[in-house]
Amino acid sequence: MARVALVLIVVLCPVNGLRERDRGLNRWSQLATDPSPADVPQTFAWDGKLLAAVRARVLKGDADLKPAVAALVRSADSIMKLDTSKWTVMAKNYTPPSGDKHDYMSVAIYYWPCNSPHFPPPYPAGCNTSTGLPWVSHDGVVDTAAVEKFDSEPLGHMAAAVMSLVTAWYFSDNQTYASKAHDLAEQWFLAEATRMNPNLNFGQGHPGGASGGSGGIIDTVRLVHLIDALQILKLSKSFSEQTELQSWFSQYSEWLTDSHLGKGESRAKNNHGTWYDAQLQNYALYAGKPSVAKTVAMQAASHRIDTQILPDGEMPLEEQRTKAWSYTNYNLQAFFNLATSALHSSVDLFTYTSSDGRSIRKAVEFLLPYMLGEKKWPHKQIVPFKFSELFEVFRRAAIVYENATFESVIQKASNVSLAESVVNLIFPRSAVPDIEDAHHPMMTGRLDSSGLLGKVRGEAAVPSGYTRLPSGVILPDMFLMEHLS
Repeated sequence: MARVALVLIVVLCPVNGLRERDRGLNRWSQLATDPSPADVPQTFAWDGKLLAAVRARVLKGDADLKPAVAALVRSADSIMKLDTSKWTVMAKNYTPPSGDKHDYMSVAIYYWPCNSPHFPPPYPAGCNTSTGLPWVSHDGVVDTAAVEKFDSEPLGHMAAAVMSLVTAWYFSDNQTYASKAHDLAEQWFLAEATRMNPNLNFGQGHPGGASGGSGGIIDTVRLVHLIDALQILKLSKSFSEQTELQSWFSQYSEWLTDSHLGKGESRAKNNHGTWYDAQLQNYALYAGKPSVAKTVAMQAASHRIDTQILPDGEMPLEEQRTKAWSYTNYNLQAFFNLATSALHSSVDLFTYTSSDGRSIRKAVEFLLPYMLGEKKWPHKQIVPFKFSELFEVFRRAAIVYENATFESVIQKASNVSLAESVVNLIFPRSAVPDIEDAHHPMMTGRLDSSGLLGKVRGEAAVPSGYTRLPSGVILPDMFLMEHLS
């Protein structure tokens, strides 16, 4: 009963969290002319008023934001040059068990043939060394060659490209970017010849096993921010299928709640469960189903925060993975998206604290000594970690909690300049309280001492916080998102 009371307090009294967000926006507004209401998108996981304030500064030629805008425009230009006709579920060379190629299909990213030469013998019991069946899991090790044959990569690239194009249009007023974003969204979701059916019945299957699993729903986390991009796109001259897109996401949200795979994913106790909630909530808000979104928000404190975050801020189920640092950050990203969208249902998860001290803020604070090199991360991390991916979490935390410490950690832990990152446009530093260091925190990167962070700039030609794909297209890390499972 006590737990229910706590949740009710959060729902009925969201004043503290909203007041903190308002102070952050007011502080930014002191530096910028109040944006026109026509420029304020009705976004869910992003703050529309902050976006509009940033747009006003950009269009006035704000020098601090020029590197981020230039990198974003460069990304959009690279997309405009690319043949994107294969970014559709119809491009794969395989047909799902349904017999309909419009059904999305992907392979479990950590599964490999049981006799794969990448892993020395002895082979697992029951392994057919002639066929390599059944495929078996090697947590954290992606079978890239297998993944590339199905739909998950085109989905991720399409979503990141739409987000890049839409934000580039919003901050530059180049209408051709909005038109291309519209075309890509139409190609994936609506066009009769290429549309994806609104289900993930065959997500993350594996040969010799299931043709699809509940865990495959993690593939569509790339669509959470796509919803915000579609909301921004409404402001352009290139948005003509709002009702049709809302219908697609309405059908997909129904599949998430009603299918046995969706129900299974809703019961997941780790990042899968958090991302399930973040997805369902955003899709429901976009599709005009506020009651569904509110139910998700109302249950999130007890279903996600209380069960996944320990009183000291640890998330033990993420720490069990072979990429524990990556998964810890991944789950925090889900929590921030979930909590931001929950504010639209008048539920404040940001200030929620359980009776024994579990909270989103505590989970962020738990990482501080590891970020600063004061403690060595005691769990597995088999691949280098891009700081640009944790940058988003700490910037959002600095804004939401009005905490300069979270922003200063970005200064101390970053190993490269992140002035070009799109994070600076979506979650502006100027919405954070002033910190002692008067210099822009990302202009003079510092090497970290944790040994966890990989170099963000893989080659000099790629902007920091971006990734160049083999096709040559450059996409923001924040939009591309690391493919985890």
